[in-house]
Order: sequence, then structure tokens, then C-alpha cells
Amino acid sequence: MQVHMAPINFGKLLQLLLLTVLIVFSGEAAAQRNKSKKPTDTLHLVAVDSATIRKNIQALAKDTSKVKKSDTSVAILINRIENYTLMLNDLMSSLRRGFDTANISAGLPLTDTSLALIKYNIASLGRTPNINDIYTNKVMLEQLQRRLSSWQSNLFSYSAKLISINDTIHAIRNDSAMRNVPSEDELYGFYLGQVTNLVLKFRAVDSVNKVNLVKIGLLQNKVANRYIEASNLFEDMDYRVEQFGANMFARDYRYLWKPHRDSINPLDFFPVLKDSLHKSTKVLVIFFSIQWPVFFVWLLLAVLFSWWVYNNIRRIRQNHTEQEGETILQHARYLYRYPVACTIVLIATLSSVLSVRYPILFTEITWGLNAAALTFIFSTHLPKTLFKSWLFLTGLLFIYSLNNLLIEITYAEQWGLLIGAVLSFLLGYRLLKESSLTTFAQPKFTRPVLMLFMLTSAFSLIMVILARVGTAKVMGSSAIVGTVMALSLFVLVKILMEAVYLQVEANKDSSTFISFMDYQDVQRKLRTFLSILGFIGWLIILARNIYLYDAIYDVILDFLSSRHTLGNSDFTFSSVIIFIVVIWVATVASQLIAYMFGNTGQSANPNKKTKFGSALLLLRLAVLAGGVLLAFAASGIPMDKLTIVIGALGVGIGFGLQNVVNNLVSGIILAFEKPLEVGDVIELGSRSGVVKEIGIRSSKISAYDGSEVIVPNGDLISQQLVNWTRTNRYKRVSFTLGVAYGSDIQQVTDIIKAAFKDRKDILTIPAPFIQVAEFADNSVNFKVYFWVADLDNAGGLLSDVLTYIYSAFNKAGIELPYPQRDLHLRSVDESVLKKWDKPAADDVV
Repeated sequence: MQVHMAPINFGKLLQLLLLTVLIVFSGEAAAQRNKSKKPTDTLHLVAVDSATIRKNIQALAKDTSKVKKSDTSVAILINRIENYTLMLNDLMSSLRRGFDTANISAGLPLTDTSLALIKYNIASLGRTPNINDIYTNKVMLEQLQRRLSSWQSNLFSYSAKLISINDTIHAIRNDSAMRNVPSEDELYGFYLGQVTNLVLKFRAVDSVNKVNLVKIGLLQNKVANRYIEASNLFEDMDYRVEQFGANMFARDYRYLWKPHRDSINPLDFFPVLKDSLHKSTKVLVIFFSIQWPVFFVWLLLAVLFSWWVYNNIRRIRQNHTEQEGETILQHARYLYRYPVACTIVLIATLSSVLSVRYPILFTEITWGLNAAALTFIFSTHLPKTLFKSWLFLTGLLFIYSLNNLLIEITYAEQWGLLIGAVLSFLLGYRLLKESSLTTFAQPKFTRPVLMLFMLTSAFSLIMVILARVGTAKVMGSSAIVGTVMALSLFVLVKILMEAVYLQVEANKDSSTFISFMDYQDVQRKLRTFLSILGFIGWLIILARNIYLYDAIYDVILDFLSSRHTLGNSDFTFSSVIIFIVVIWVATVASQLIAYMFGNTGQSANPNKKTKFGSALLLLRLAVLAGGVLLAFAASGIPMDKLTIVIGALGVGIGFGLQNVVNNLVSGIILAFEKPLEVGDVIELGSRSGVVKEIGIRSSKISAYDGSEVIVPNGDLISQQLVNWTRTNRYKRVSFTLGVAYGSDIQQVTDIIKAAFKDRKDILTIPAPFIQVAEFADNSVNFKVYFWVADLDNAGGLLSDVLTYIYSAFNKAGIELPYPQRDLHLRSVDESVLKKWDKPAADDVV
């Protein structure tokens, strides 16, 4: 019975597997050898039951020329058979689970529909195709390429797994060790059954694997064909866009004064409009089917932003009285009054800036939603004259948006472009004139934007007169969209600033780092940063509307990626920019850490020390050091160049940076020893104040006179430092008090003790201490000592105690004597003495 132990069974099972391979071959006999000419150990996908396999194995085992009988390798055979059995079970499990190709098969019809629509559009393009239509086709093809490329990657991965399984099967079949069989009869009968099961599993796995290989191969072929077709069409659209740019100023339609000439088949406006709307709607549906996660992301962002604003408004109302909370919320004039409209402005503007790969209809829908939300906001914020001008501007935006959808130029469209250009120019002139007369607060960029608006509209007017209708359409639309989006970005900056304001106000009384923020400082820096980003976004929108974005992007990318040589080193401007940006980000992050987690003096409890303390310094040093290393790595600069920089610093330290290095090392010592922390009250020489920041080179102390003292870290280490709040905020207060001679000493002591009773900020342990200090010239002096729980309250408590003592002494009749002095007159003028000796006239009765 010991032969049935697991270690022995595994090796035999594997040998029987290879025997089965040979047996299956021999079961087909000589006829199959003559027809197929295959090796004797090749498995065939022929349905053979276990009884037939056992019979073939027994017959093959008798042929000593093919199979070797041995009992010396029983353990090896058992292990082989067990391992192969487990391996085949895993392979079959993987094959049964299959590969997720359902989404690919389901997506192919939509891909075919998209390609068919694009090919139909290309075939129907006339002599004057719309650049917006061409660009929409290009966007659709780019999305299809991305989707097909993703499918190809998945199918290649599946195919690689199937090929690996096939290689594993062949490795099992070619194992020569499986040609050995046990010679002992009992072992032989047991292993015969094991090998039979192994062969059945082997054949099943091989059969399923081949079916999957065929299935994946066919699907790969389908996807590859469509990818090639989409790539060819994309190149065609790219070429058409380039041709439009090259022929941008060429005449593409008849002149306005020649309505029935230069056109073999003039088109009517409304049929073209109907076909254009149908085509754009179909493209948008297909785009939504492919890129629905994008819409979900924007919707999720809108929900999160709305929840953030609502939660902050609710917390402000909870933490303040109704009137006070309303006063705070009124400062957020956009978000508090129009939260839904502000959310729409946020999402619509960001979607226009962050992605330039949307179909024209989707882009125009976002423009419309943005304009509607802004109209709702401006209805109560703009004067009537400016609001009427805004309504007129939104009307022009609607007309140009509709015009952008037209796939071919018509005579009515040409006249519409002419009228639109004239109206746009007049509107710009009117707004420019009103901006110089109105007292309404305007953005700083108002006049430049209006001047650009007028200039672009005038250029569009000239182009439509010269029968450059395609260019006139692009420039006229860019003028309107650029002006609307400039206002939208301005409002977006306001909305984000108000969102930060609400966040700060909602957390002022909390223990989070936001309670330490100085909103005025944050507002100033954040407004500048967001304004720069807004200006860049506006330039992106303008470049997209005049279809120069791709060209500008390629030029900038080529400029940044070109290699330049300086001495023995070569570099690219992209690496230089990356290096500078990473260092800048590390520096800003270091400053932000110190700012957000340090004590800025704006918290609800300024006497409370932050829990982070001097560890901030170590964290800031780590951020800066990591930023430097990351900058070298990200920019592609060899790390050995860092040793040159370190060597240069060593020379600089030797020549004149000893003081700087001393302060840097002192800062590290402060971080580890922690003699002071942010929020401590210290005295350094003649200066005293609260530690506001422990910096890398220097520290900031907020003095009690309102000034900020910048102290080098070396001075904090080398000079005598008094830290009043190292372990607690206790402070001993003392004063001297004198009473007249003859006063009751015990009564005076009792009155002084009574001054400290029922004062919660004065400590009872240690108790106030009173002693008679000295007998002075005109008074008996008492020395009084008492302890306060918070040193910031020492001055106020001393004043209260002295006030109480003075009042109590007056009631008790205890005198606080004036200083007494003896006056000796050495000489006096005789006239003065006579004057005092002569009786005054008023004294004569």
C-alpha cells in the first residue's frame, strides 16, 4: 500500500502522460502513419475514450523498442505526473474562464457605423468643405484609433497567453522521461489509470486552446483591418486640414455681387442646414457611445464641487449667528446666490480648456450652457446697458455656432457672415465706448479684449467681401467665442476664489491646518496664479478656434525636444524647463508646508502651539532634497553632474558661504534638539515675541510691537535663548508695594491675599507669596509674588490685582505714602525775601 503515497504517484502520472501520447498515435495503427507521416508521439484531436487509451497503453508497454521498463525512477515519474496534472487543471481553468472579448465584439458594429459615416461625409464633401466638419471627422477618427489600439493591445495579450499555453502543452508532449513505465505489476496497473486521466485532460486542454487561438486570431484580423482603415482616413483628414491652412486666404466662393455666377450647382441654405444638423447629431451620439466615461467624469466633478460648496455654506451657518453668517456668505456673491449656475460655468469652461478633442456640436453645446449660466449670473450684477450688450453678444454666439455646423457654403450663409461681422464690430465699438464712461468695476483686460474683438471682426468682414468665406467664418466665430470665454474665465477665477474663501471661513474655528491660513495672503497669491492659468486657457481656446493649436503644439514640441550642444554637453530645452519646474514645485511645496502647518497668527487660538513643531523643518528639507534629486532624474541630467555642483558648493563654502552654511546646519540642529517650536514665546537679547516659523536658514519671530524679526538660525544656537513656553505657559509675576509707617502689617497682608482669591487664571499651587521686604525712608515695602497660568494674561491680571489692592487700602484707611525729602536753600535773593515778608494786599482786612 505504500506505493500509493503522494510523492510516488506524481512521478508516475507524468510518465504515463507521455505514454498516452504514444498510445493515441499507435491506436490509429499503420494507416495513419502512412497518411499523416507524423511522429509516434504526436497527439491528435480524435475522440478516444478511456478504455481505448488504456488498451493502447498496455499494447505500447509491451513494445520494448518504444518504452523502457524501470523501477529506479518511480519517484521522478510520480512528481512529473502530479505536476503535469496540476498544470493542466490550471490551464483548463484559465481556458474555461475564457477571455473578455465580448466588449470588442459588441463594439465592432459601432466602429463600422462610425467609419461608414465618416466615409460618407468625405464622399459628400463639395468644393467648399467646412473646416469644422473636417476637424470633427478627424476627432472621431482619433477616438476610433485609440479605441481600436486598446482592443489590439488586449487581443495581443490574450494571444500571448494562448501561445504560452500551447508551448506548455508541447513541452509536456515532448518529455522523454515519460517513456519509462514501472515494471512491477501493481504499480503498473495503478499508473495506467493515472496516465489515462492525464491524457484525457491533455487532449481537452489542447482542443480548447486551439479553438481559442482561432477565435482570437479572427478577432485580431477584424480589429486590425478597421484600425488600418481608420488610420488611412485620419491621414486623409490631416491632409485636408493642412490644405485648409495652406489655402486659407484663397478665394473659395463667389463674390457677393455675383450671386448667380462662379457656381455650377448653388446650394440652398435650409437643406444644407438640415443635413448638417443630422450629421452633427449622429456624430455626437457616436462620440458619446465611445467616450461616455468623459461625460461621467465631468458629471462627477460637478456633483463633488456642488457638495463642497453646500457643505461649507452649511457649516458657516452652523458656526455663526444668522446675521453674522449671512454677512460672511454675502462676500461670496456668485457661489452663494447662484450655486447651480456657477457649477455649470466651472464644468463648461474647464471642458473647453482642458480638452480640444471634442466634436464641434459638443463644443457648441458647452458654449451655450456656459452662456446661459453667465446670463443668469449677469442679470443682477451688470448694469442694464451692459446686460443688453451681453444678450446681443450671446445672440451672435448662437448664430455663429449654428453657422459652424454647416458642411458647405451657401449664398445665404455668406450674407449672414457679412451682417454678423458688421454687427460684431459695432458691438465691440459700443462696448469699448461704454467701458470708458461707466463706473462699473471692470476686469483689467476689458479694453485689450474688446480691441481684439473689433480687429478680428473687421478681418472677418474683409474676408467675406473678398469671397474667402471659410476664413471669414473661422475669424468671426473666433471673435465671438474669444470674448465670451474671456468673461467666462474671469468669472471662473472669481468662483474658485470664493470657493476657497468659503472653505477658510467654514474651518476657522477647527483644529485643521486651514484654521491657520491667512486668507488675504492666500487670496493675493491664488488670484495671480489662477489668472495666469486663465490667460493660458484663453490662448488655447483661441488657437483651437482658428485651428492653429496642432501646428503651434508641434512647433513648441519640436523646439523643446531638439538637442543643443554647449561645450561637451548636449541638452534640450524641455529638460531645462523640467528641471526648473521641479525645483520650483519643490520650493513652493516646502513653503506651502511651512505656511499651512505653521502658526501664521490667524488661528482662533493663537496661543496654542502647532503639533508639528520643528519636524516641519526636516520635512521641508526632505522635500527640497527630493526635489533636487527628482529634477536631475526627470530632466535627464546625469547624476554624476551632481558631484560637480557639490564640489562647486564646497569651493563656495570655503570662500564666503561659511555664514550661510552655519545657519543651515544650525537649522538642522534646531530641528533635532527642539529648543524652540513654532508658537513658543521666547526672548533673544533685547527682542521677545512668538516664534512664527522655523526656516531652513532663518526663523521668524512675531514681536509684540507688531513687527516681524528675521533671526538667523546661528544666533538661536549661539546666543542665550529664553523660552517661556518650552514646557508650559506659566509665569511668575512680582511687584513691590509700600505702605505708611504705623499701618497694620497683618491687615495689609490680608488685603493683598484677598486680591488673589477667586481669580481662576492665578495659580493656587504655587500659592501667592507675600513678604516684608524692607523698611524704606518713608514706607514699609512688601514684595509680592504670584503665578499665572498663561503668560499672555500676566499684564491684565497684575492690573486687576493692583486695582483691587488700591481700592481696599482706601476703604481701610491705609495710606500709600508720598516720597518725603528735606530741602536745603543755600542762598536766596533779598528781593524775594522782602516780597514774602511784605503783607499782600489781599490779606489786609
